[in-house]
Amino acid sequence: MITPNTFTENLLKDAGISIGMKVLDIGCGNGEVSFLVSKLVGESGEVIGVDVSNQAIASGRKRAEESKTGNVAFVEGKIPEVISTLGPFDAVVGRRILMYLADPVETLKSIKKFIIAGGLFVFQESDSTMVPYSQVPMPLHDKVVNWIWKTVEQEGANIHMGFNLLSLFNKVGISTDHIRAEPIIQGQGTHYSLEFIIRAMLPRITKHNVATEAEIDVDTLEQRLSNERSDDTVYISDMAFGIWGHNSD
Repeated sequence: MITPNTFTENLLKDAGISIGMKVLDIGCGNGEVSFLVSKLVGESGEVIGVDVSNQAIASGRKRAEESKTGNVAFVEGKIPEVISTLGPFDAVVGRRILMYLADPVETLKSIKKFIIAGGLFVFQESDSTMVPYSQVPMPLHDKVVNWIWKTVEQEGANIHMGFNLLSLFNKVGISTDHIRAEPIIQGQGTHYSLEFIIRAMLPRITKHNVATEAEIDVDTLEQRLSNERSDDTVYISDMAFGIWGHNSD
């Protein structure tokens, strides 16, 4: 099984996140991406993760303390107010955050002021436009994937942000260097754990009345999904989009 961070790690490396950089991670959550970046920038670099959730920030700080990662800091607050005293930055990164912003154009424009000339913008987003898809019927997989996307949409997210990334960069005035997309496959020994995602999202799914706990039956879900897959199954549950560009101001 490939890890959920494979696409992200490759995106960050190919974009040019490297030793000594000072990097801003917006919508950092518990710091998953922040810690990936911390390895790339090394001890001479610095990563600052920003999120509005005090619970997420507390989780990131705890993880940094336990792992003794000294080049990562987490700050609770809203963009752009909180970053005005933290910059300038060599790069800004984010994963599945632009899709949740009410006005991503204005948010990126406000961040742009604190990114050095030539600095990097690196973002990863999911997109539901072409998923789910398989050549054979897989009704349970379809149901599970639809639970995920329906919940995200009910939360107000733009579920087509992947296809919107290039247009977004153009509107902000970011010079795009590269854009890519990669299907997330369930099957052939490379699947991500849908059960893990559903378990993590369970409170959100039930809150929005997308499905009940009894309907989901999360403790048996992985086995039921496994029973539906054959060794030669190819099932696409998500499309991961990645883009990077630079501040040409």
